[in-house]
Amino acid sequence: MVWRRSEVGAIVRQEKEPRLKTMDANDKSDIEPRSKHISAWRICGWICVGVVVTSVVSCIALSAFQSLAITEITVTALDQLAEPKDHGIPFIKQVDALPDYELRLHLRRGGSLKLGAKPNSSAANGVTWHLYEPVSVRAMSTVRLQEQDKLISDALAEVEYSATPITQNGYRFDFATERSFSTGLETFFELPIGKAIAAGFTIAILLLILSFFAV
Repeated sequence: MVWRRSEVGAIVRQEKEPRLKTMDANDKSDIEPRSKHISAWRICGWICVGVVVTSVVSCIALSAFQSLAITEITVTALDQLAEPKDHGIPFIKQVDALPDYELRLHLRRGGSLKLGAKPNSSAANGVTWHLYEPVSVRAMSTVRLQEQDKLISDALAEVEYSATPITQNGYRFDFATERSFSTGLETFFELPIGKAIAAGFTIAILLLILSFFAV
């Protein structure tokens, strides 16, 4: 029986085609999981990049919002005769009879800062306390003026921050402020939202590094 060359070629092709199809199916089964694995890490990386960018933008924006800080507080007695005195004995150390003013700044997160005392000082012409470390107005709760005494400290007035002079119990409070990004940044990370954003930023960076090596 004589086979034509064309018929032999057709038979050979028919024998090879199923093998090729089987190999293609096996190759696809090996490639598909790997491609899915890579795409999952890529998606994770894109999400992490978004979280990092959002965290940085939020940090800058909220720090700028918190950046208005108190640098000086001036207290003025509106009536000098009404100021407290240590004693009312004439001709005996009248300088020592002047009040010993003390200023305390209370914080929203709790606690307070002692800004120091002004012993034997009249506030008729104003007494100024300088804050060596500015405090954000958002972090401040109240400012308390008191008379420093060996046994007790009597509260004379207590006010909240005000952009304009504020008066209470015969005393006027003037606040001097300035913009300080470092103060705003420090205040931001003390807030619960700041701590949450910092934690999210850290986790996103770690996942971003893992996704880089996984791909």
